[in-house]
Amino acid sequence: MLGWFDSKQAEEFGNVLGQYLIDRMSTDKKLSASKFAAKTESVLLRMELQVRSFKQKEKLNFYKTAKLVNAFRWKLKDAGYDEAFIEKLVEWLLSHT
Repeated sequence: MLGWFDSKQAEEFGNVLGQYLIDRMSTDKKLSASKFAAKTESVLLRMELQVRSFKQKEKLNFYKTAKLVNAFRWKLKDAGYDEAFIEKLVEWLLSHT
């Protein structure tokens, strides 16, 4: 029962995933819409593999998923990403967890 609330690994993974995106998608680069879309798609494909791998190791319940997504969201907010972009990424992450 207590393991159900142990969200440390999920939170750490949310931060790692956020940092992965930050390292590859800088907020100050001026890319054309098509190049930005292609870059985003490439990064999301690699992130999807990471999420799948994490889900195989860690059983995610509602609470752990919420903690993971919240850590991811705040990592991006702290890095200065646009709120609308963050929300799209959060929706993407929720659909893959």
